Amino acid sequence: MYNRPINVLPLDARPLDVLTLEQFWQWSQAKQSEDHPALTHARLLLSQLFESYADAFALRLWNGQMLYVGEQAPAFTISLSATLVRDRNLLTTPLPWLAAYLRGDVQVLGDLRAALQCLEYFQALPIPMATSLARALRAVAPLMPSEEAESSQPGLTTQALRPEAATLSLDYNAPSDFYRHWLDERMLHSCAYFCGQTRDLSQAQQNQLDLICLKLRLQHGDHLLDLSGGWGGLACWAAKHYGVFVHAYIQNPAQFAYASKLVQNQQLSHLVTLTQGDYRDVTAQGEYDKAVCIGVAEHVGEPHLPAFLNKVHAALTPGGLFLSHGMTNERAAWQPEDATHRLVNEQLYPQGKLASFPQLLQCMDAARFEVFNVEGLRQHFVQTLRHWLRGLESQHQDVTPTIGERNYRAWRLYMTASLIQFEQGLTGIHQIVATRR
Repeated sequence: MYNRPINVLPLDARPLDVLTLEQFWQWSQAKQSEDHPALTHARLLLSQLFESYADAFALRLWNGQMLYVGEQAPAFTISLSATLVRDRNLLTTPLPWLAAYLRGDVQVLGDLRAALQCLEYFQALPIPMATSLARALRAVAPLMPSEEAESSQPGLTTQALRPEAATLSLDYNAPSDFYRHWLDERMLHSCAYFCGQTRDLSQAQQNQLDLICLKLRLQHGDHLLDLSGGWGGLACWAAKHYGVFVHAYIQNPAQFAYASKLVQNQQLSHLVTLTQGDYRDVTAQGEYDKAVCIGVAEHVGEPHLPAFLNKVHAALTPGGLFLSHGMTNERAAWQPEDATHRLVNEQLYPQGKLASFPQLLQCMDAARFEVFNVEGLRQHFVQTLRHWLRGLESQHQDVTPTIGERNYRAWRLYMTASLIQFEQGLTGIHQIVATRR
């Protein structure tokens, strides 16, 4: 057995993927004799650290040199600055690395999903992650310029590397133009339903709208409480196609303005009432036949679920139907927490951690709801996220003038981390239908 090659290439060298393996080996053997001693040492340390790593990637150093890990063309390239490598916060958890990516101190070109899974590789090693990262950084440390030389370079200051910047927050107040680039034409920011041969996102979202309405057994003249927020797509669909009176609460100002125009354009003002607010603003007592919340539970958070469910219970008539559609934490208590799980389960939902599926059922029972239908939609959300991520990445140049590079990175990171978690079954999404007791 031999260790996979880790080689240094100047920036103007031909890309690795245009070289045959034989050519690459011939080049690498000749190049080793020219290496700086520190590069030879770096090669040895990194080859040990990534001995069991299955994929290939590249590191672009601050001086423009490239270190290649693996035999194949790199799935991604990580660009590092000398200032970043000196930051001791990088040896604590993966979150400072994610924060550095958001700030632009770390550049990730190529497959971000594979880069995040590389962080998981570190955590799976039989040695502590801090030790693993220390070894990786020590491998390239001798190549760093002196701090005095680096301090003369604009934009490279140690003060910029703040550990508190590790918190990821998504800008949900982004204008509708941003969402149009990667959502379907109805602007549905929730899990689609890919039944049969359906592969089209728009058709899958329409499938989900009808599924929700059918599960709620909507009938002409019903009064529906919609706590989903969003851009008004569900409220207008239920009113237009099922003849129900909908009262929708939308907290986000941009979404409220968009939904108001949508109601007017579809001439549904006699059926759809919009209120700017969330579930805490609901004061109705027994006024609604049906209630629906799509993607609300994960933002409410486990600690606040009882208060949220009690509000819904009070608003429904006895025997009224309630459909809850939201994410759940599927990680077992004994499973170690990785970077993407912490990002999805903690960083994105500061109100509280995601509830597990059993916890959610217990909360609904305590709030006097009788559950009679449950459907897991994890595989459907995997496909939905893939559609969204492809759409977002393909529109990078178009969306950054609207929301900025940092917000683009935050959304890309969120979608990628979520995709990994849902693919692995560590985060789930369930659609639950219950009757008010």
